[in-house]
This record gives sequence, structure tokens and C-alpha cells, in this order.
Amino acid sequence: MQRIRARHFTAQYGMVLITTLLLLLVVTILALAMFRGIGLEGRIAGNVLDKQRAVQAADSAQQYAEQWLLANVSSTPNVDCAASPPPASTSPPQICGAPLSQDVANGQVGTVPWAIGKVTSVGFSYNPGSITTSTSGGANTLYALPVAYIGELGTDATRANATDYVVDAWSYGGSSGTVAVVESTYQIVKSVASATGP
Repeated sequence: MQRIRARHFTAQYGMVLITTLLLLLVVTILALAMFRGIGLEGRIAGNVLDKQRAVQAADSAQQYAEQWLLANVSSTPNVDCAASPPPASTSPPQICGAPLSQDVANGQVGTVPWAIGKVTSVGFSYNPGSITTSTSGGANTLYALPVAYIGELGTDATRANATDYVVDAWSYGGSSGTVAVVESTYQIVKSVASATGP
């Protein structure tokens, strides 16, 4: 006797195809998200680099102003910058009789460019000769020269012959949207040496 086997077909035709297409769709979405994340990380890295350029340029202007102050404090008289604000220039810096926070509107040192009265840009523009500026941005360029401002805080009551100064500086990075502002307090002590010895 011969047995006949019956084949039973179920209603699963095309199920493997549908499952494969769904998996392909999920993998495609993950790949697109990964590429988008890589682009975002690149922009973040570029913004961090631009901010670091702004901070370094502001630091260099601040250090220059501190060194200039140390070398010229005895020969440069203080100026009332609130009465006659110094416009931003590349001429030698000057020492203002008050800190910048007292002279600018509402004490907003973080708002740049600094303005005192009707003068909309005050401070000393620092350029050691190696800074390239460009309003269109680009590698190794700044949007504008860094600016420094020196103000006198007054004499130190706890230390004889000591005067405190505050040095503010700011700089753009490669674009006008990236700004760094730095500030330091600097104390200079004048000492007198006897010409005849101790």
C-alpha cells in the first residue's frame, strides 16, 4: 500500500520579505541618525575651536596690557575716562582713573564692544602684528582685533605703596557670534631704594 503525504500550506507567504524590509528600514534610520550626529559633533568641535581662539586672543591682549602697565605706570598719568572716554585705537594704552565696570553703562563689562557715554567703542586695540582680521571668517583669523582697558581701583589700605588696577580685555573669535571677555586684578607696589645703601 502506498501512502500519500499531504502538504499543508499556511498563510505565511511573503512574511520573510516583510520582516526583512522592516529590519532594513530600522537599520537605515539608525545609519541616518549616526551620520547626523557626526555632522553635529563636527559643528560642536568647530564652535569650541572658535571660542578657544577668542579666549586666547583676549588673554594675549590682557597680558600685553598688564606688561604695559608695569612698564609705564610711573610715567603715565590717570585719565578721567568717564568724562572723556578714549575711543578704541591702536595708540598706546592709557590708565583710566576708575575701573571699566564703573564707567560703562549699567556696569555691563560682558556686553561688547564697550561703550562709555556716546563713544561706542572704547579701549586699546591690541595687534602684535601677527593677528589677521577678516569679517568673513576663516582659518587663523579673528573677526576684529582684541581690545584691552586699564582702570585704577585705588590704593591698597593693607599694603604700603600698593595700587590696585583692573585689566579687562575682550576679543571675537572667527565670527561676531563668538566673544570672550577676561578680567584680572593687578597690584603694583612701588618701593624706594636708598642710594647710599641699607
